Amino acid sequence: MQNALFAIISFEGPDPYSQAGGLGVRVTGLAQSLADLGLETHVFFIGDPSLPAEEQRDDGRLILHRWAQWISRGCAGVYDAEAAKVSDFARSLPPYLLEHLVFPTVASGRRLVLLFEEWQTAETVSRLHELLVAAGIRDRVAISWNANHCYGFERINWGQLAGSASITTVSRHMRGIIRTCGVDARVIPNGIPREALEPVPKRTVSALRSAFAERPETGVFFKMARWEREKGWTQALEAVARLRDTERPLTLIARSGGPTGRGGELQREAEAHGLRAASFDSEPAFLHGLRDAVQAGAQVINLSFGVAPSLARTLYAASDGVLANSVSEPFGLVGLEAMAAGGIAYTGGTGEDYAVAGRNAVVLETLDPDEIVSRWNEMASSPNTMARLRRSARKTAEGYEWQVIVAFLIDVLRDMARRLEQSTEIVGGWRHHPQSA
Repeated sequence: MQNALFAIISFEGPDPYSQAGGLGVRVTGLAQSLADLGLETHVFFIGDPSLPAEEQRDDGRLILHRWAQWISRGCAGVYDAEAAKVSDFARSLPPYLLEHLVFPTVASGRRLVLLFEEWQTAETVSRLHELLVAAGIRDRVAISWNANHCYGFERINWGQLAGSASITTVSRHMRGIIRTCGVDARVIPNGIPREALEPVPKRTVSALRSAFAERPETGVFFKMARWEREKGWTQALEAVARLRDTERPLTLIARSGGPTGRGGELQREAEAHGLRAASFDSEPAFLHGLRDAVQAGAQVINLSFGVAPSLARTLYAASDGVLANSVSEPFGLVGLEAMAAGGIAYTGGTGEDYAVAGRNAVVLETLDPDEIVSRWNEMASSPNTMARLRRSARKTAEGYEWQVIVAFLIDVLRDMARRLEQSTEIVGGWRHHPQSA
């Protein structure tokens, strides 16, 4: 598909304003990887209203289109006034895409590939499909719609969506959920950037671990997730509480609250579990104050600031375990990032297709805190097992580097394009594009 032009349509995107979770990270990595391959790539997203409406990067290979800025000017973040932005996407984007991307690309003989993300774009997909059918060029444009989460599934007209686009998702777990909606999906996993696989400097790992030098029996766990029930916070805190007076206690370094940096409930919940908590509001304060907090007996270290990727990777590598133990995880990017850094991920066993119990991760089978306790005791008594898991984790993560995932994506799109060209069946007024399992 070297002659193809790609466009990604998503609420979240590369701007800090536009990132509220894993979707923004996904879109940024996917778009950059396509551009790095020399493919012209456009990203339409709810961008920062203070930045240009259109911006070219990488010698024009990557073009950012910040949409609905007239709405965003009065909003604090990407999902403020979400309904108005969804409506604006569906109303204004299809005719723009048709006029400025579809017609010129088709006229030039190039293949156009449109990649839509999440429920907010489902209606946009269907309206664009109608315009393409009316113009007689539906078979010249490849359209796929991807689900990273089941948020908003109840708002989607699944029959209409499946008739308008090929459906993809990020894990077998998510595919199972989509199948209950009456349609099928291809699984194309998320990726990680190449820099996520770079070795973590030993000096930074040693510096962090040195804070626990006087308590060598203590296990250090790290958890970073939104402050929501489904993210397994109760299970994590109860495990720390049950190990408090044992031979192998845990200290939990934790970042809660999502991208805003505010997770005020964590300290209160820790104290409700009888745990001593210490909070830090910046990275320098954390690095300089960790030793004192540990010596003072803190069992929960609350990071009430946005954790930079470099610090996250150090914590992944330095920790004895990374609790990526969500109740239900569509994909589990944190677990994969931890493995890339050589960390030992404790996953919840739902959408984390990359995690294989006993081979590269600890896969939790229950919501019982005692399972974390028992698995930690097993790991602590077998340093060789821990070292083997770390090596295998990094090797597994290499297979999820974005360039690998993009190559797989292009293969899937080629297959979808062949099916599109062969498909002539009309179902209920919608051109039907066969899905494969």
